[in-house]
Amino acid sequence: MKSALFAAAALCATALPLAAGDLLVTVARPSNLYVFDAQDRSVKADCDLGANVTPGVIAMSPDNRIAYVLLNHWQDVVGVDIETCEKVFHAAQSEGDVTRRSLASLAVSKDGSQIYTVRNPVRKKTDRYEVMQPEFAVYDAGAGLEAKPSATFEAPRRSTLMASDRNGQVYVAGHEIYRVDPSNGATEVAIANASWDRPTYSPPDVLAFWPTGSQNDEMLLMYTAAVFTDETQQEMADFVWGYQSVDLTTGETEIADFASFEVLMFSAVRSATDPKHLYGVYTQLSKHNLETKELVKRVDLPHTYYVINVSSDGKEIYVAGTNEDIGIYDSETLERVGEIRMPSGGDMSVSTLHVVPQG
Repeated sequence: MKSALFAAAALCATALPLAAGDLLVTVARPSNLYVFDAQDRSVKADCDLGANVTPGVIAMSPDNRIAYVLLNHWQDVVGVDIETCEKVFHAAQSEGDVTRRSLASLAVSKDGSQIYTVRNPVRKKTDRYEVMQPEFAVYDAGAGLEAKPSATFEAPRRSTLMASDRNGQVYVAGHEIYRVDPSNGATEVAIANASWDRPTYSPPDVLAFWPTGSQNDEMLLMYTAAVFTDETQQEMADFVWGYQSVDLTTGETEIADFASFEVLMFSAVRSATDPKHLYGVYTQLSKHNLETKELVKRVDLPHTYYVINVSSDGKEIYVAGTNEDIGIYDSETLERVGEIRMPSGGDMSVSTLHVVPQG
């Protein structure tokens, strides 16, 4: 199988025109951005990004033509045309004695005109490092290969995932889920995390690293928390999984528990056609019914996977990250029905997996 895929990759060294149907977009070591046809499992494009792809967080342009990738050890943002592999955007965030890294913080405005990051600057001095104020940076998408921010604003510390909505606002995951106006940097709490008012709950633990939810136009995160019998928090009643969601069409937010903590999950996605079903992944693939709060089914996986996504028709689940393979599962039975291996043989580590509808 590997030899056949290597041959396919060689044939696709120059990207091919894209056909209708879902595409899968991800990155893998050493420096490759891959576009796969989800239906026939073939390589559609193999783009050499020319840099270490860590962490490989990807944000797609609204027309799904440009993949913006956070790479070079969290420092640079590169925009690549997934049809031609042409680099159309590059922002090198570090300069001089100041290193700026973005911890999975990357988003594109819904009209495609702006790119957003949260940059964490550190100045290297002779005898110490100076930790500086994090910055919410706004870039013009048309700024080319030497892009500089058109605006910067102070940002909350420990910011990670970002998403933009159709009202021009940007959501940033951190101590809270923040809503930021990119025109002036005004920041407010959209969903309380560290400050949530749930007296019988512990503070939530939120692993916000993999952008999922684009199929439902939502920003979706999971949390775990201890639930106590009363407000004294002396006796634990349960330890739960929950989800937080921002509707990126309306800006409405939602937070709810959905299961007791039985297995670890790194990321989750809701069905694109039946959003009451949530799928979570790590060493198992789990399917939950959010309305009944029941576990529908759970299967063991051949190894850990960090990130999950769902096909546009809701029929297939894709699990990726960690190693060099994308596992493909039937969304009803959770039977493994296929896989795609990275032609480079390199692992995907913590990279994003985007499902891109075509046609």
